Amino acid sequence: MSESFYNSSDLPTEEEKQAVWGGVQSSLKKPKPAKIIHIHWKSFWVGNAAAVLLIFAAVGIVFTGNSLQNLSNAENSDEQIYETLNSATNQLSDLPPLLIDQATEGRRSSLESTTHAIEEIDLLIEELKTDILINGESPVKRNTLKRLYATKLDFYKDLLLNEELES
Repeated sequence: MSESFYNSSDLPTEEEKQAVWGGVQSSLKKPKPAKIIHIHWKSFWVGNAAAVLLIFAAVGIVFTGNSLQNLSNAENSDEQIYETLNSATNQLSDLPPLLIDQATEGRRSSLESTTHAIEEIDLLIEELKTDILINGESPVKRNTLKRLYATKLDFYKDLLLNEELES
């Protein structure tokens, strides 16, 4: 019973085996590499980028808030300075008419021109304040306003010192 079901001529040769298995292998769908790893790394980088953007946004919000707070404090302090200067010059505004009344004839014209210059400076200050309210404040306007107040105070100082010297 040693009969074999196949003859040796029935068996495929080595080349035929290679051809058959090559055809089988090419007809099978090749498995694609797992996309899970690719998606995992993609979401990792997207998440990190979002975290960095959120950190920058938070830092920006904090610094913007601090800057706005400092700006409002600076505006308040400038406003307080202007109010103090305004009240000081308003207290001195009654002084020139008294000095003019008491002055000699030669000194009177000088006092009147100084008083007129102070009135002109007052008009410029009011004009500049109105412009700041309408168009907003700028460093140039702020410096001009400070210079006008300083000039006005210098005129008052000159009035007082000259009157004191003549007395």
